[in-house]
Amino acid sequence: WPLVQALHPCSPLIQQEHCHLGGRCLARPLVMALPPDAQQGGASEARGDAHRRFQRIYAEVLVEGSWSDEFAPRYTAAGEAIRLAKAGKNAPRCFSGKPPRLEDLAAIDAAAGREIGRGGQGGELHDLASALYGDMFLLCMSLKPRPGLPATVEDPNFMHSSVEQFFSGVAPKVLDESLVALGGLVDDILDHGFDELAHSMAKLRSVLLMLAHPGLADAVDPASDSLEVLRKVLTLVGRLHAVPDARDALARWFALEPLDLLERRVGQVQQFLTLSLLCAQAEVGSDSSLEGIMEIAKSGDLARHMRNALRLLDIYCRANERRISHGVDWRTRREAQLLRQRGELPPGDTGRSLSPTQFHNDAINECEGLLKHDLKEVLEQQFMGRRLSFAEDGQRRRQDFGVVEFPFVLAPVSKVRMLGIESLLMQREEVRHAMAWQMILRGRMPVSMQPFLVLKVRRTAVIEDALRQLAKHGSQQFKKPLKVVFDGEEGVDEGGVQKEFFQLLIEELYNEDFGMFERVEESRNFWFNKVSFEANLQFELFGTVLGLAIYNQVILDVKFPMAVYKKLMLGDDAELNLSDLLDFQPSLAQGLIALLEHQTASTFEEVFGPLYFIVEYECYGSMVQAELKENGKDIQVTYENREDYVQRYCDWIFNGAVERQFGAFKKGFDTCIGDTLFRRLFRPDELELVICGSPQLDFTSLEKATTYQDGYNKNSVVVRWFWEIVHEELGEEERRSLLQFCTGSDRAPVGGLGRLPFIVSRAGPDSDQLPSVHTCFNHLLLPEYASKEKLEGRLRVAIQHCTGFGLI
Repeated sequence: WPLVQALHPCSPLIQQEHCHLGGRCLARPLVMALPPDAQQGGASEARGDAHRRFQRIYAEVLVEGSWSDEFAPRYTAAGEAIRLAKAGKNAPRCFSGKPPRLEDLAAIDAAAGREIGRGGQGGELHDLASALYGDMFLLCMSLKPRPGLPATVEDPNFMHSSVEQFFSGVAPKVLDESLVALGGLVDDILDHGFDELAHSMAKLRSVLLMLAHPGLADAVDPASDSLEVLRKVLTLVGRLHAVPDARDALARWFALEPLDLLERRVGQVQQFLTLSLLCAQAEVGSDSSLEGIMEIAKSGDLARHMRNALRLLDIYCRANERRISHGVDWRTRREAQLLRQRGELPPGDTGRSLSPTQFHNDAINECEGLLKHDLKEVLEQQFMGRRLSFAEDGQRRRQDFGVVEFPFVLAPVSKVRMLGIESLLMQREEVRHAMAWQMILRGRMPVSMQPFLVLKVRRTAVIEDALRQLAKHGSQQFKKPLKVVFDGEEGVDEGGVQKEFFQLLIEELYNEDFGMFERVEESRNFWFNKVSFEANLQFELFGTVLGLAIYNQVILDVKFPMAVYKKLMLGDDAELNLSDLLDFQPSLAQGLIALLEHQTASTFEEVFGPLYFIVEYECYGSMVQAELKENGKDIQVTYENREDYVQRYCDWIFNGAVERQFGAFKKGFDTCIGDTLFRRLFRPDELELVICGSPQLDFTSLEKATTYQDGYNKNSVVVRWFWEIVHEELGEEERRSLLQFCTGSDRAPVGGLGRLPFIVSRAGPDSDQLPSVHTCFNHLLLPEYASKEKLEGRLRVAIQHCTGFGLI
């Protein structure tokens, strides 16, 4: 170690230059020219290697801030680097091996502060921009609001505005050359220093400066250097995404940024995705069909680039989810409430977040072939018995575009479409399997081999009949298309009969006489009855009904709080707390909040009385106690342990009190959708939308989407009368009844009424016959009534008496 030993701060080969970073006095070793005799042969090479190794260690010590002020100035960063070099520390490979450029570091910070070189004049900013984006040390250390302090998981010590200030008004040539430097640096990191970057918060900070480069925002020209550099940066981020600590740290940092900046970042990635897809289609001359997308996937690297872009978008989405969680947290909501009471507004964008729709990409959602292609890739993995994995393992070249791995980019309509394709494929497979057995057995096949799941029920015993038959069929039969027959009725089930079956079943299961659920009047929701004596099979049936409805794309009128959908989708990972309780039992939640907000320990018991770690509730006229922890009846709630009490109380409501009931309910749900892509595609709030539909009814959109048959068109007199009655004469509840009459549901499907295939046909000349419908096909048949008044009267009678099915 001759050179390492010579590089001690007291060595004559060192010129001491002191630089203050955040109050720390750093000795920067400047290596002077070696004597001529030291530059001979292998000795010179060895000294050169030792010199580069030391400078890398020294740069890391400065970046990580891993020296101690306790010994300063005697024990400087250079001294720490020498100690580590002598101890045999491996030299980090992400740094250049040249002496850290502290004078450039100071100049870069000064440039961001005083806007030198505006308009691209002078060479100073030109050189600094290329130096900054071509040197890992400068990227890690520059533009810190608190100089000298390293980045942490909680604080990246970075402000995006400092980069904007640094590049303010520069010439395009400066941007271009600094981009070229950035591209080379990213190549070096991917080749040599990725692991060091991924596992160090101080080094990971450099990614923020990379993504902040203003030249990346203009990466729209397929032939430009900026687009190629953006792809390299996305490749780096894509690899970082596979390191959970790095991914989560980036998400945490982006969540701290102003909301408008996060919105711009999302827009930049969306622009890249859209242009990449459209340019690839134009380049190979393909359309949006499955065959065209398969050609694109095989012909280039578009799929890989889009997956990397989606990984960055996923980090932004995680950052937004942190903002959402903060916004719905009871503390944030309570603070906003108090500010409103004082006539004030929350500061800045506190509690605000991006809408999930801002992560939807229109080009992807409108490309039917891409959706089918990615679904095909995933289903082929499952068919071949592979575990569903999206890792870039190098063993098999991925050809999917990543939309199943990152479904936030899909609108609910696209997700339903993909789920429908998956369901249709699985149902067709079951039908083919059943028909094959039918041929083998020459028509004599058991019920389990029938191509459809047929339920024959009585209106007077719909629960008992459904329970008995579903238990007999078993879960494998649930993947077959459902057909329902009402005993004594002639209606053929093409979709409408099963809609009424589900409606009747839900109404019966919610019936208070069963005691399965209790109604929470404050939120108008239902919750599991903790003292229900009903067997687990009843709750399991309800869960099965939800799964069957999803599988057969039937909208149900269920009224559960969001907590139920979170528990169904996330299972044990659902973190339910006081904020969730605030949504469906607000009075109880407000009482617990008052407990937490109490300021004085000495008056706590006086205000809230003696509380213990128990919950008392009524069970058929008697009061029952449930302990929130072992020996809870003997443990008093105090000012010090009140948070534990509130947390346990919420956990008891959401989990402990209904463990048996919800466990059976979830078991029934999982028998239908457990082995599908449903949980991967949908969020909990989207599960509610798929099951319940949308309560927002836009009949104007329905009118625009309606088609006409048998002599009617949009200008027919009766048709104009019909829509005038709908828009002007019927009330809100009557319009819901009309929708129920025509479609079997009073709620809009995913995407709104504009996506509902609705047909109006002429049903003969004027007569006293009531309007009739084929609910299976959302098909309304209207006679050509002689007057608007007669049409309105006949229509009102029809929608008030719309139960039962028959052949007409």
